[in-house]
Amino acid sequence: MIEQPHYDSYSIPARVSLGIAIFGGTLLIAVMLTGAFIVH
Repeated sequence: MIEQPHYDSYSIPARVSLGIAIFGGTLLIAVMLTGAFIVH
């Protein structure tokens, strides 16, 4: 029960970091696919 408020306060930064990681990974894949199409 003591760790629950800490988890709630940490929930938003964790979701933001996860969103940035997913966005970065998707952007990286898009750049790789675009580069592959340009090379071929």
